[in-house]
Amino acid sequence: MIRPTARGLGTAVGSGILLLAAVLLGYRELFVLGAAGLVAVAVCAAWSLVTPAMVVDRVVAPDRVQRGRPAESVVDIVVRGRLGRALRLWDGVRDEHGRQVSASTTTEVVARPGLPTRIRLRLPTDRRGVFRVGPLRVGRADPLGLWSALRPVGAAERLVVWPVWHPLTGSAVGRTSQIDAARDSQHTESVTFHTLREYVSGDDLRHIHWRTSARMGTLMIRRHEGASVARTVLLVDDRADSYAEAADFEEAVEVAASVLVSAMDDGRRITVVSASDPAREPVTSVTAGLDLLAAARLSGAGTSDERIRARLRLEPSGDALILVTGSAADATLARPLTSRYRSVRTVVIGTRSDVGATSAVIAAPSAGDIVARLRDRR
Repeated sequence: MIRPTARGLGTAVGSGILLLAAVLLGYRELFVLGAAGLVAVAVCAAWSLVTPAMVVDRVVAPDRVQRGRPAESVVDIVVRGRLGRALRLWDGVRDEHGRQVSASTTTEVVARPGLPTRIRLRLPTDRRGVFRVGPLRVGRADPLGLWSALRPVGAAERLVVWPVWHPLTGSAVGRTSQIDAARDSQHTESVTFHTLREYVSGDDLRHIHWRTSARMGTLMIRRHEGASVARTVLLVDDRADSYAEAADFEEAVEVAASVLVSAMDDGRRITVVSASDPAREPVTSVTAGLDLLAAARLSGAGTSDERIRARLRLEPSGDALILVTGSAADATLARPLTSRYRSVRTVVIGTRSDVGATSAVIAAPSAGDIVARLRDRR
């Protein structure tokens, strides 16, 4: 995109006025000045149309970062030719909806010919989420500063800002690993039934669950997992009606991140479930789980408590169920599931008079307080 600068607009308008005055008054000198100004504007416009030969490489380092930690856009510029270039760089950050989350970072640099010039642009990480950085825009001005040429270079990069998590011991979020079924003496690791899924080509036919297949009208396969590995189901209530303030949801996500990191570090298998979208797969790594929590948003969908409980009953008898919700929600949502899970715990963000201090319910206004109480009750 090429556009005139304020100086260029002033020069063009002033030159036009001089030409008009020269024609009306008959002054040759005014005509020469006006014509010279318009010629300068035209020549600088043609100069700005020429794209400089250069190579621009940009990476976001790191592309995943905890909220508040530094992240940079590292730009390397190599100008081809014999002359250096005075360049101006713009780099913006937008959210998943395309809205700009901060003012564009701008910097000026003189790129030398044949040698790479490195620029580091600080990226905002004070807000959790998944963001799009760029595309980087490179601008150059003509020698007189009458025109500005701005061109996008390269593609946009992805920046994931994780929530903050707090140190939490594994024993604070559930019991230690227990064996759900008797070990098979012929195998080194016992397995237990996990759930059912549809048959795909290549599955072992011995694992077909014929009774369910007949009822569903399609082949269903048993999914098994190691019985000696403890499981944790983490339910994050992302319904907007569950929180008195939107800031409470950020505290809830921090609690969920603390539980996730603790469970994964402790060797547990964890499934992260949201109230608005209960159908989720087990998390296979800390990175995948934190990416999931980074993208979490409050939902206006009014999912009923009974539907959430029905989804959780489909899970195998896990080691622990942890519900993270707000003070405006029903703190007894998970109580009917105590027969399904060995340990059921509800974490309530916010303060409310009707939330009693029990072993199954922990209420506090912030994530730090919640984690401290979890550590005290381990």
